[in-house]
Amino acid sequence: MTDVPLCDPTGIPRSTDVRLERNADISSRCGEEDPELTDDSAERTNDITAPTLSRRAEAAADVLRDGGAASGRPVAVVTSSAAAIAILAYAAPLLPAPLFPIDPNLPKDAIADLLGQAGVDLVVSDAPVAGRAYVPVADILACLAGAEVPWRPPEGIALLIATSGSSGRPKAVMLTGAALVAAAKASEAATALGSGDVWLACLPLFHIGGFSILTRCALAGATALIHERFEAERVSSALGAGRVTHLSLVPAMLSRLCDLGAPPAALKHVLVGGAALSSELAERAADLGWPVQPTYGMSETASQIATLKTLPRPWSVGNVGPPLPGAEVALDPDGRLKVRGPMLMAGYANPDLLPGEGLEDGWFVTADLAEIVPEGLTILGRADDVIVSAGKKLLPAMVEGLVAACPGVDAVAIAGRPDPVWGELVVVIYKGTATPGAVLSWCRENVASAMRPRAALKVDLLPELANGKPDRSALKRLAADVETEAGAAGKD
Repeated sequence: MTDVPLCDPTGIPRSTDVRLERNADISSRCGEEDPELTDDSAERTNDITAPTLSRRAEAAADVLRDGGAASGRPVAVVTSSAAAIAILAYAAPLLPAPLFPIDPNLPKDAIADLLGQAGVDLVVSDAPVAGRAYVPVADILACLAGAEVPWRPPEGIALLIATSGSSGRPKAVMLTGAALVAAAKASEAATALGSGDVWLACLPLFHIGGFSILTRCALAGATALIHERFEAERVSSALGAGRVTHLSLVPAMLSRLCDLGAPPAALKHVLVGGAALSSELAERAADLGWPVQPTYGMSETASQIATLKTLPRPWSVGNVGPPLPGAEVALDPDGRLKVRGPMLMAGYANPDLLPGEGLEDGWFVTADLAEIVPEGLTILGRADDVIVSAGKKLLPAMVEGLVAACPGVDAVAIAGRPDPVWGELVVVIYKGTATPGAVLSWCRENVASAMRPRAALKVDLLPELANGKPDRSALKRLAADVETEAGAAGKD
């Protein structure tokens, strides 16, 4: 297999392959694949390797220029096509221009808000966006001609990426090329990624957890095998081929894969983040042989800033290990985690792409409560998710970890419901076979009174954001309508 050489800003040559899973719809618009590079081991999967991708990048850059892209101005891509985002990750630096992948499933007003935050004029999407120049995604996927090019992060702002919006309005984050490189190099300390490794990417590339796989592989000389979406059976099939060494998941994905059994011996690193990992799921995965590494990061830090190299047994919920090289951490007076380091964002986006907004004297103050101990970081939960009941502050993740052990509960989330006497009452919202009454009865026997849920709601699916995090706003709305213990809600 031929590799395309890549160079990082230090001038050290690297090489990588980018292998894109393609379904029939995409392949019909992308032209021929090299039969020697077809992945026969993965069901319905063909590959686009780095040389092919880089040729398309040059042609895609020409398409962007013809569409009105200007040097230094952000190009947004609003699509679920991982193939298009991967091509543009190579094409945008050729302009050079920051790339801004956006979740197409966001409400139209949220997408318009993000475009306005960054002053975007040109949008690559499946349909025109009012008031902005437009390049169809199909035109990017159809690109074929051009010379092979390396991936080089542009100077200045290289990537704009939206936050999850877990606490409200999604914000556009500005990341420099230097920040992307620093984050990728820091990640190597926990993942030992190198030439010959294969990182399967099944997270959306419009979230930092997915996009950062591209930069890590580019700088380490590894292969990025990109799936258009997460399907447990297809991921399991790809793992079964015995070439994948690295994998990034949210807890719900890990649970699905555990249902399918043990991993192959070739898989060495499984980063799990994006949402709280329960001790039950962590222990179950470890018992099956999954090399789970709880990790912590966010868009504002170009992905992970702390990761456990190995999972200790037993593992304490929220333990994500020591900060990665270059990342500094501290706590503010309220117990919120602060982060500083070369992987930090330049700031939240503005139409002039000027740095600084959202930082305090070079620090980013997160919304997460944490403890710093000699062994590393323990993430306690989001400060704005705290439930205040009878004057006591409760973190949903702490209660969720307890209730997850209840028989018949497969997945659980905790929310507060306003109450004139207690301030807030704890409500458990769950998926599983247990009845709401049975869950509350178990809680009376196993959860301390101060933390005990007073109402339960059984649902078919827990509300989640696109990146797998709990949708806390939706959970609070559900909790508001649930009756207390005497009238536990849900389906029996």
